[in-house]
Amino acid sequence: MTVPILDGVTAKTIKSDRISTRVLFAGDESGIPVIFVHGNVSSATFWEQAMLDLPDGYYGIAPDQRGYGEADADKHIDATRGLADLSDDLIALMDTLEIEKSHFAAH
Repeated sequence: MTVPILDGVTAKTIKSDRISTRVLFAGDESGIPVIFVHGNVSSATFWEQAMLDLPDGYYGIAPDQRGYGEADADKHIDATRGLADLSDDLIALMDTLEIEKSHFAAH
């Protein structure tokens, strides 16, 4: 299923060394990255308007986290690791996108 997105937002499937997932992007690619992290029972879609409202000079990035949206359906969360799967997935995404540091917005 393809989830519709707002004008000004692009969606790409990004494959890191941990997971393949849909990632939304908005803003200037050369801008300061802001990674938007959705909470439970949500997806990257939650952040679209906030990404579009970023000031000039920022680049919004919002991945579908493991278990949600269009993330790999066969990649489950290992509850014995707490939130480590999710944080490790974010680090792997940053590595894949060659992002050394970023601002984060989360709920």
